Amino acid sequence: MAELLACLRGWHVELATAEIEALAPHTKFAAISPRLLASSSQLKTAELQQIITCSSGVQCFLDDYVSINLEHESVEELLEKATQMIRDAKFNGALAVRTLRIDGRINDFSTQSTAGKIGSIAVAEQFTIDLENPEFEIGLIADGGSNIVACGWLVGNFDDSIGTANRRATERPFFRPISLDPRLARLAVNLACGPIDEQAVLDPMTGTGGFAVEAVMMGRRCIAVDMNQAMVDGTTQNIAWALQGQPAKNDYLVVTGDACELPETIENSWHGQISGIVLDPPYGRNSHGSKSHYDLISKTLQSARAIISEDAKLVLIVPIIPDKNDTGEIELLHGQWDELNQLLSDCGTTIIGRWKEHVHGSLSRLILLASIAPLD
Repeated sequence: MAELLACLRGWHVELATAEIEALAPHTKFAAISPRLLASSSQLKTAELQQIITCSSGVQCFLDDYVSINLEHESVEELLEKATQMIRDAKFNGALAVRTLRIDGRINDFSTQSTAGKIGSIAVAEQFTIDLENPEFEIGLIADGGSNIVACGWLVGNFDDSIGTANRRATERPFFRPISLDPRLARLAVNLACGPIDEQAVLDPMTGTGGFAVEAVMMGRRCIAVDMNQAMVDGTTQNIAWALQGQPAKNDYLVVTGDACELPETIENSWHGQISGIVLDPPYGRNSHGSKSHYDLISKTLQSARAIISEDAKLVLIVPIIPDKNDTGEIELLHGQWDELNQLLSDCGTTIIGRWKEHVHGSLSRLILLASIAPLD
């Protein structure tokens, strides 16, 4: 049976694992090391490419991969497996072998030497080598943390850039210093919505449009709402800037309105079309005046429940105090965890995942993934 291997980026492995599970919900992955996830499922190349294109945390896939653990297997055994993998290929043509080291070096193992030997095997099996414009690529990944070496047909590439650096807040025409990192914004959208389909993502407090920019860039349908007209105008400007004059791949809406009155704010044609909500509420002084933080979150979620689809998901991001001793406890920057947890339950949500992201010495973020039930 063909085997599939996903290689995750290193910036937040736990979130990346949750993201790939959301983007490929019918595919079971098992970790063979922190950044390598294996599956016996077969996905079409187009499906794999879509996951890589829209994901923050998935770097590449190795299809029909083989692997060894150098603690008890040899490079010669890897080469034997690679030979069979190449012979089993139902294609041939110009080929390149690419290499990637993750989580440090493996003692007494050379990725370049092994890649050269795999290239020689391919030539013997009627492939040609073309490092500049290959038709096919073999990926060779050496995981220094686990001593695992994997080889397979590469889908994606080993470039560690995901293209979000040029969309960080300070690069946009309209920004505020507290804007989310585009990597986290994109990942949150994927957690909330899963595979790209005809359903939409709702960003009810869009601010400078970090979620909306990433959603539209992925080709998702998107609704972004804010009470402040300046934020609506700025989000519209940021989306146009990100698209660089190209038309959006799907329809989106940026509107002025109250997150606590979404059924009245959002056109009826979008009701029941929303499968994901992404929420990074303002704290401190905010545009909702006298509403407390929890009151604002509660009213927003109850309002959203009137227009979401079945099986909708929520991603809520809240600031927390860093857990420097790694106790596992959650200390919110504003309010108490038990109070927030109860509020979410009262709003028809069930938490199904939570992760922490460190920001700086005095601030971290809690990323919550929850199911949210529509109102009857």
